[in-house]
Amino acid sequence: MGVRRPASRAAGAKSLVTTGFLFARVASRSQSAEGSDSRRQGEPAASNPPTLSPSTLEDLASPSDENVGYLGATSFPEFFRETRKHLDYVAGREPTHDGLGGNNESGMAFPRMAPDAAAFEAAFSVLRTIPTKDAANFMHRRNVNPNDAWCRLATDRLHNSLWVALGHFLEGERGNEAMSQLAMLLFQNSSKPLKEDFADSEQWFEAFSGVNFRWEGLGLLFTFWTFGATSLSENGTTEQRKWLGNYNRRNLMQMYKNAATKCVDLCRLASCNNTMMVYLLHTHSLTESLITGDTGAEFWRQHAEAVAMATFLGLHTSQPSNPIPEESISVQVKRRVFCAVFNIDMVISTLTGRPPLLSSRLCSTPLPLDVDDATLMNDKIKNYRLDKEGWNIEGKNHPVTFLRAGYILGQIRSEILEMVLQAPHLKSNHNFDDLRKREMEAMSHFPTGLQFKNEDFSNPMVDASALYMRLLVRLEHLSNLFFIERLSYKGNALYSPEMLEISLEMISLTLAFWTQQNRLEGLQGDYEWLVMLHAAPAGGILCMELLKTSPGPGGAAEAATTTTITKPMIIKQLSLLIGFLEWIGPTAPGAHLCNSIKTVVERVIEQALNPAPRPSTQQEFDMAWETSLPEDMNDFNFGLLDTFDWLRLPPNTI
Repeated sequence: MGVRRPASRAAGAKSLVTTGFLFARVASRSQSAEGSDSRRQGEPAASNPPTLSPSTLEDLASPSDENVGYLGATSFPEFFRETRKHLDYVAGREPTHDGLGGNNESGMAFPRMAPDAAAFEAAFSVLRTIPTKDAANFMHRRNVNPNDAWCRLATDRLHNSLWVALGHFLEGERGNEAMSQLAMLLFQNSSKPLKEDFADSEQWFEAFSGVNFRWEGLGLLFTFWTFGATSLSENGTTEQRKWLGNYNRRNLMQMYKNAATKCVDLCRLASCNNTMMVYLLHTHSLTESLITGDTGAEFWRQHAEAVAMATFLGLHTSQPSNPIPEESISVQVKRRVFCAVFNIDMVISTLTGRPPLLSSRLCSTPLPLDVDDATLMNDKIKNYRLDKEGWNIEGKNHPVTFLRAGYILGQIRSEILEMVLQAPHLKSNHNFDDLRKREMEAMSHFPTGLQFKNEDFSNPMVDASALYMRLLVRLEHLSNLFFIERLSYKGNALYSPEMLEISLEMISLTLAFWTQQNRLEGLQGDYEWLVMLHAAPAGGILCMELLKTSPGPGGAAEAATTTTITKPMIIKQLSLLIGFLEWIGPTAPGAHLCNSIKTVVERVIEQALNPAPRPSTQQEFDMAWETSLPEDMNDFNFGLLDTFDWLRLPPNTI
């Protein structure tokens, strides 16, 4: 995850945003059927779209209905609700058409649209990019994600449903006739509102699977295939070439990601506004981060769209009027998806120093229950084995277990970001002792399955997923403490002893993702974001401590901040950090930022071991360090969080 040039569309492809759909009509050009069935998978779609019958047009084209989404406490309908309630009481309830009656089955009504030539061209391209059944299963299995935020069991069943219900369209050569029929089915299904609020899990699943398959579901599968591709070796093993041909890893990621983008475009133009669409937008943004990095405009824009859709649907609220039981999958999935969007929003804001798009002060979504997917989709199980706080009492780590922990810590991070990023002219008093106390209490209430211990590395009973979750939860906890210490410290030094201790632990745990690869088998992924989020700020503190305790010409070394952290300990961790940054490699999206940090750390270690003449002025200092900091480092907004100031060390520290 890091900064890289944005991915581009395939050459010659028309923009769906500009061409869109033709309302109430469609181009009437006839389809040329001659030779169409001989077209092989992967070739461009025919330029002529299929002809639609008048009955199909009548089904697809209809006037737009109300599409207002969630309206909160300050919206104009709120001022009329009491009046309407009074009228209903006096005169009896009548049908309402003013938008005050709340949401329909899926939160709003949808306009139905007839797809035009560009839409069919995109649809054909997407459908011909679907891998073969064996290749799809291979890629889907390789996506091992302890952070899954929807329902992995439902995704697995959706993947199987594609081939069981629609496989006859996809098997063999994908000619125009088969592709037009499948595209038409997806267009028709996606033009209808997706009913979500089911108490029955099978009804919930059937609404978007099988013959009800939608563009949202197909886009979701493409994002999962993209995630699976990230785990491949760069140029493919024998097994990979057997299922996938000669595609290399990055080309395969880009191809599947482009198909997911087209699915998002088709969903957007069909007004597919539902929870599944939020999850698609969320996973689509993550695929963007894998290719172009976490700090680029494309990832930020796509994440913002996921936030916008989530709040449009009201997923950020507790929704007390929902008649569906709390333990039903439809309710729990909404909570899971919103927690995932909220959590990544806090991570991105911390990483970039940009204001978060969500705030814990404005979100009332309850925590999802700590229930595994199989139990959640089994309606025969009525009583979940949970404690009073919603954690499972069996001590198991499910993806939702990690999601809950991230949401709890993320709510505190939201408050921290408000303090760090507030406008300079605002003056406010903050109770850091209370914030620190709440952070420690939150961590202490987590189940033992999420509590990291140093012996976990050598304990065979702690599997890779559990170790991965424990490391990340501990790092998020330490990051919160890091910022609290930085904000609250009032001493004369640059940092407190507590902050130095936190930094040493942060960097050592981040390095574990590299040094303990054998214990995290199957979970290796993009680690640039871990470096930028955790190791970089912690490394900055260690660099300053190392320089402070190293003698220079004309001056003696200062005393160590704490006797428990020695100079050799710091040099060891910083040297390992250099190795980690080199291992990430030059092809990673954030490689140039990682290389810049590596250069600075190397010079700090060199200065500590072989002191150079001390620059006497700021200008001399800037000139001495100019080669270490390329101009595009400023694009990363290091200074916004006041976390990466070590890249601009003052002269008196060296």
